[in-house]
Amino acid sequence: MKTYTITIKNEFKEDHISREAGEKLRNLILVALKKYEHITINFSGVIIASTSFFDEGFAKLQLLGWDKKDFNKKIKIIGMNTKDYEVLLIVCKNRGLML
Repeated sequence: MKTYTITIKNEFKEDHISREAGEKLRNLILVALKKYEHITINFSGVIIASTSFFDEGFAKLQLLGWDKKDFNKKIKIIGMNTKDYEVLLIVCKNRGLML
């Protein structure tokens, strides 16, 4: 299995909370999935605390037809702060992407 890793601390040094940064993350995911089977997203060393980032980066994948099965098959999240993960779950649920 070919896996690609996105390290938030490195890829998003200047901005890891805005809607624009979330859109950049979603686009990185979609481009990487054209070449790799799985994406690992490493949140170690950062706290996001932004619904906008999570909505654009993850929840909007639902608009492309993704569901929980797609998400769990293609994306692995590591190193995420517990509170950030709770926010991520709520944002995704609000879009209909149940994780």
